[in-house]
Amino acid sequence: MDERLLRFFVAVYEEKNLSRAAEKCFVSQPNISNGIKQLEELIDKPLFTRHKRGVELKEEAHYLYPIAKRILGELNSIPGIFKEDYFREKIVIGVADGLPMQFKGQFFKTLSSNIPNIEWDVRPMARECELNLLVREWKYEDHLFLPLWKEDYVLCVPDNHPLVDKEVIEIKDLVGEPFIQCPPCEAHQQSLAILNSSGEKWNTVANCATKTEVLTLLIAGLGISFLPEYLAKGWDGFQIKQHNGPRNYREIGLSYAKKSLKNSAVTDIIDYLSNEENLKVFND
Repeated sequence: MDERLLRFFVAVYEEKNLSRAAEKCFVSQPNISNGIKQLEELIDKPLFTRHKRGVELKEEAHYLYPIAKRILGELNSIPGIFKEDYFREKIVIGVADGLPMQFKGQFFKTLSSNIPNIEWDVRPMARECELNLLVREWKYEDHLFLPLWKEDYVLCVPDNHPLVDKEVIEIKDLVGEPFIQCPPCEAHQQSLAILNSSGEKWNTVANCATKTEVLTLLIAGLGISFLPEYLAKGWDGFQIKQHNGPRNYREIGLSYAKKSLKNSAVTDIIDYLSNEENLKVFND
C-alpha cells in the first residue's frame, strides 16, 4: 500500500473537507480525490460520503483512522531510530548467582552513566554470553578475565554457639566444631587449607550446593561457616566474628571471549574498566 494514500486519508478524516486536506498535504484537490478513491478500491469499502460542504465520515473511516495513524507514526519514527543519539548497542551479559546486589547495581549504574546508548540483555552466566559478571574461579577456560572488585570472606558463628562470645577466634578454636561446607564455593579449598595446615580436619555437619543454602543452615544454628561479607551482612541468627587467620576473599570481574570484542560496545566497556581510576567507585 502506498504511504501517500494513508496520509491523504488521515488529512481528509481530520479536516472533513477535500480542499483543506489538499492544502495540508501540499497537493491538488484532484490528487486527494483520486487517492481516496484508490484507497476505497483497495479495501473495497467506502470511507466518506461527499457533499457540497465537505465529507461525511463512514463507519469504515472511524475504524481505519487509528490504524492509519499508528502506521504513519511508526514510519515517521524510523529515521530517528538510527540517529546516533538514539541507536543503542546491544550487549548480552551473563550474571552469576550469589553476587552482592550492591555491586551489581553499581556495575550497571556506572556503565550506563558513562558509556552511552547501551541496551542490556541480562541472562544467567553462560559461555555464549558476550560478557559474564562472575567470580574469577567460575570463568570459562578460554575466556579472558578483568578483575573489578575483591570481597572478603567472613567467619559466621550461630548465636547459640559458645564461640560467639569470644572477641577474636583463633583457627585452633575451630577444631572439632560443626562446620557447614559449600564444595562448589570458590573459598572451599581455601577454608580447608586454613585448618588442614594445622594438621586438623573439619567436623563437617552439612555440604551445601549454594551459599544461600549455607546461609539458611547458619540461621538455623547448625554450624559455623565462611561467607562473602555482603551476603552475610544484615541477617539474624548468627554473628560475624573476627578471626586470627589467613584472609580469604573472592575476586569478582568480567570474563569474555576474544570474539566478544567485535562488539564495539563491549570494547568500550573493557577499555573503561581497564582504567584503575574508574574502578574506585566499586571499592568506596
